[in-house]
Amino acid sequence: MLKYKFNVGEALERAGLNMYKAKTTKVLSQNTLKKIKNEDTSISLDSLNKVCTILDMQPKDIIMYVENEEEKKNLLSKFSSKA
Repeated sequence: MLKYKFNVGEALERAGLNMYKAKTTKVLSQNTLKKIKNEDTSISLDSLNKVCTILDMQPKDIIMYVENEEEKKNLLSKFSSKA
């Protein structure tokens, strides 16, 4: 499972990107900004690239992978060798 390492929404606001600026500049869509503020990591790589640029960070500075055994088991069962 991917998780943000810190509150990215707050960091973007400190950098000057709020909902109004997202709407007027279209740097990030309002939907993407809402996802980030709700700690939803299902954003596009293009959006992640923009967040990295705005915050002057690498993706590894923003997101981390946290292993979830149930999620791993469910995923691996879908392509295990049953041929």
